[in-house]
Amino acid sequence: MKKFILITAIGFLALAKAAALPSPFEPQIIKAFADSLYDQGFFTQAEGEYKRYLFSTDSVTQDQNPEYNSALNSLCNIYNFQNNRSGIEWLREGFYSSAEISVKQKMNLLNAKFLFTERKQTEFDAFAKSIQSEQALFTPEFVNTIQASSFVLNNQISELSQLCNSIIPSYSVFEKLGELSSSYKLKSPGLALFLSMIIPGSGKWYTGSFGTFVSSFISIGSFAAGTVITGMKTSWKSWQPYVFGACGVVLYIADIYGAYQSAKRYNDTLYRNLCEETEKIYGQIY
Repeated sequence: MKKFILITAIGFLALAKAAALPSPFEPQIIKAFADSLYDQGFFTQAEGEYKRYLFSTDSVTQDQNPEYNSALNSLCNIYNFQNNRSGIEWLREGFYSSAEISVKQKMNLLNAKFLFTERKQTEFDAFAKSIQSEQALFTPEFVNTIQASSFVLNNQISELSQLCNSIIPSYSVFEKLGELSSSYKLKSPGLALFLSMIIPGSGKWYTGSFGTFVSSFISIGSFAAGTVITGMKTSWKSWQPYVFGACGVVLYIADIYGAYQSAKRYNDTLYRNLCEETEKIYGQIY
């Protein structure tokens, strides 16, 4: 009888001790573990724990549960570090409505950044339209960045310049983008081709490469001169003037084509500079 009572007492003590310990599946324990992994830089593992936490707790407002929005914020940072567009899309689809405004802005900023980086014009415009009704809730920097990105993707450079110049006094992060858009002057590939047809190399001078102009002009001019001189000396009965002439023609055609491509590369560089500067703004305001 005494043994039974002793065993029963030990059992009750064990149960009481177990009941006093928090369950490893409780939301706050999961969140603390996820935060620990995050702080140590184990982002992939932390992502999994944050997801487990989100599915183990109710989606309530920040005032009711600030830890909930803290988890969403950490996931945004992880997806930004991982450059994980699908992760942000998943986060927006499942938890956007329950997030606080600052976290919503982060989700939208990252989604916009990924769409812009991939130059998905149609998808970006659709996304920008979908958040228009909420723009009053977000910071002016965020709203202006979305607008500027839309102008860049749609090649509305004059509108981009006007936007940047109107907000630069207040938001210096747009200063470089404003300079690039104000000085944005495209070169005509057709005009570059025509100029090189008239004067060899001048099409490349038009696109800003004076050294290439000089090189092309001298090279083609030398073959032209060699053709005429050897032709006159041999009364055009030797093979020499024709070889010089053929080489000159090849260089002349190559120069015309090169001038056309040079203008296109010049324009591509201007546009790429705009895109790269816009991408920097995302990083600065995140």
